[in-house]
Amino acid sequence: MAQIDIDDVPTLVNSTSELTKGLDGGDDDDVVVVDEYDLTLKSNPTYQQYIHKYDQFNLKNHLNLHLIKENIWPNLTGYTLKGQDKINYRSDSLYFIDEKYWNYQDINPDQGDSITNNFSITFFHLGSKLSGHEGIIHGGLLATLLDELTCRLAFQNFESKKGVTANLNINYKKPTYVDQFVIIKCSLIKKIGRKCWIKGQVYKFPEHDSDVDNESADNLLTECEVLVIEPKWVHELQNKQNH
Repeated sequence: MAQIDIDDVPTLVNSTSELTKGLDGGDDDDVVVVDEYDLTLKSNPTYQQYIHKYDQFNLKNHLNLHLIKENIWPNLTGYTLKGQDKINYRSDSLYFIDEKYWNYQDINPDQGDSITNNFSITFFHLGSKLSGHEGIIHGGLLATLLDELTCRLAFQNFESKKGVTANLNINYKKPTYVDQFVIIKCSLIKKIGRKCWIKGQVYKFPEHDSDVDNESADNLLTECEVLVIEPKWVHELQNKQNH
């Protein structure tokens, strides 16, 4: 069976070329910087391990790739906050969602339902212009990224592929320093009717050692729990690309 190319997944966020190249009018310097981060990330052994796991997962779940859809364009994080020394780089979002979730039924561990693969992974490089305290990424920026990415996973669990944040509780564990890569992992906690609870976690990205357990407590920088709802007026939600 042929290897699945992640660029074939029809998403908005899942497109480095659209989000990090050309949204600001095609600044050549920004494109060069993005290419450098892209090369650095893709040569990293830890990143390569994630891609290998993603490819293997999609070999078994390739018939469901067309169900991954994104209807909300990220104006804030994909345009306003993008650029040199800001969001320097944003990877493709890798969705690991088992076939059983595509019937959009309730998943409630409190009632004995088991949670298997239903999570996403996204890589970022965050620059110095996103700091609060000197040298430390502003907590509000991390909350924004977690809000957006947890919602995007929740959207995949709604048949409409849309929703809104109802509540976000966040805990900052350790400082997230500027000028480094981070991994944001979002995982389904449960889904009941029009409500979906998602856990979001920001991890430090190991630059060299692929043997390190990246998703360990030692690497956890920030985590949150988000309640996303699919409102009855969900059909009114519109936010398409306008740049």
